[in-house]
Amino acid sequence: MGPLPRSHVLGDYDNIHPDDLDKVKSSFQDILVGNSRVMEIDFRYTPKGDISRRIWIFCRAHVIDFRQKEAVLFNMMDMTEIKSLEKMVLVQDKMASLGHVTAGIAHEIRNPLSGINIYVNTLEKYFDRGESLEKVKNVFHQLQSASQKIESVIRRVMDFAKPGDPKFVVADVNQPVEEAINLTAVSLRKSGIELEKNLGPDLPKCRLDPQLIEEVILNLINNAVDAMRGQDGEKHIRVSSSLQDDSVLIQVSDTGPGIPFTEKRKMFEPFFTTKTESTGIGLSICHRIILDHGGIIDVADNEWGGAEFRVSIPITQPPTDLPAR
Repeated sequence: MGPLPRSHVLGDYDNIHPDDLDKVKSSFQDILVGNSRVMEIDFRYTPKGDISRRIWIFCRAHVIDFRQKEAVLFNMMDMTEIKSLEKMVLVQDKMASLGHVTAGIAHEIRNPLSGINIYVNTLEKYFDRGESLEKVKNVFHQLQSASQKIESVIRRVMDFAKPGDPKFVVADVNQPVEEAINLTAVSLRKSGIELEKNLGPDLPKCRLDPQLIEEVILNLINNAVDAMRGQDGEKHIRVSSSLQDDSVLIQVSDTGPGIPFTEKRKMFEPFFTTKTESTGIGLSICHRIILDHGGIIDVADNEWGGAEFRVSIPITQPPTDLPAR
């Protein structure tokens, strides 16, 4: 805390970092006037006489009886080294994530890029041999297809890296769920997939972005369709919504092969996919959208042996200035 003498512990607020000053004053005031019996807080502090050094202090205070009088006991701990290690681990985690994402982008772009190189070489041979215009047009079509795949990967990466800010309104969760079901109804019938809809009536309204929630449900239904592609026998998808504690729960279940236990924890990682024609970003975007809503998305097995994705959106008291729908 600096050299002695001092008036009393932390009596001088001048050496506390400006960004931490308000929370320190507020916390100390609460315990000194009796609003709280225990206080735990960490803050940055510059010891007196050593302005070049900044330390992290963890402070725990609680009310005790001392010599038959009520007093406050303060415990201080220098957390500077621990904070430094935490920062180092955080940087390492970010670098590892960056490497993972970079490897995923490189993998997703390499295949269509290799195709483009092959098609360009083919075009050169066609022109040298004077091949028919029809063959040339076919190669150009393949070039365009490969280019669109790269564009799609980049667009989805950008959506993941910098998603748009949710436009929250007070709305019924069933509205965007119904929209997603309606959009997929025709394709489900053509694929021979039966869809069961079981949406709870009179659910409490939530603070949400309907378009983003619709995007999440669309992605989950499409994933269920892909999981059952080429499967013999019954193909069934169930979409339900219900009230669970302080949240609205949306469940999307299918009769597909399910997800192995070892892959469940990776499902929402960027670029993780079990499909050959997928970027592996869709579920990561869904995860981010639900987190922005203060909710939870996870996956489990259902009674059919397939996968069940569960989206939980909290019921909160929204700000009064939010529009209602």
